[in-house]
Amino acid sequence: MAISIKASNHHNLVVDLKIDRFPGDCPSCRKHIEAKFFGASLHSDNFRPLYVAFICPVELCRAIFVATYRVSCAPASSSYTAQLTSTAPIVFSREVEFPKAVTQVSPTFLEIYNQALRAEDNGLLQVAGPGFRKAFEFLVKDYVLNKCMGDEENKATILKTFLGPCIEKYVDDARIKAVAKRAAWLGNDETHYYRKWDDKDLQDLKNLISMTVNWIDLVTTSEQYIEGMPEGGPKSS
Repeated sequence: MAISIKASNHHNLVVDLKIDRFPGDCPSCRKHIEAKFFGASLHSDNFRPLYVAFICPVELCRAIFVATYRVSCAPASSSYTAQLTSTAPIVFSREVEFPKAVTQVSPTFLEIYNQALRAEDNGLLQVAGPGFRKAFEFLVKDYVLNKCMGDEENKATILKTFLGPCIEKYVDDARIKAVAKRAAWLGNDETHYYRKWDDKDLQDLKNLISMTVNWIDLVTTSEQYIEGMPEGGPKSS
């Protein structure tokens, strides 16, 4: 059901419009809300676009944000309607925290992943997918490079190896390899023209990255405890 509002332009001309809806989510706190109308302004004399200010009703937020609407006029009519297209400003408060063992292995993975997450939050899904794929490659490469520290020849080869062959050749743990291979497949779908796994989406890629992270954390932490607690007991000083 259309909602009637009044908006003015820079000549103080007041126009009656009908907008399709109020925003259903606050871009600041990301809560589902019933936005409170604050005021509306038209960009120019041709009434396009329409900017509408709203207040978030959430007590701990109370942010004022602006929604942009695309205005259209019915043929041979002075009746204007407007469709919601976006809200701003977007506040990027969501970040994923990963296990310490993983962030120590690949701090760049954490940085790129959360940048991709921001792109996803902003609706830039065509950018977010390649971003998650890049983050995953840094995770895998840093993990296998960390395993071969001191072997400079092997390190140079790993740096030049594509992600799929790198997983196949240098990831020893079968559990990590199994999920990492599938994450790489979906990551490639996000960067290629043709999608091989068209029944899977961005959430599936994120799920596989998360599983890879958990396996790396488990294996890395286990190895640290096994090395620090040898079978023969503590070494005497």
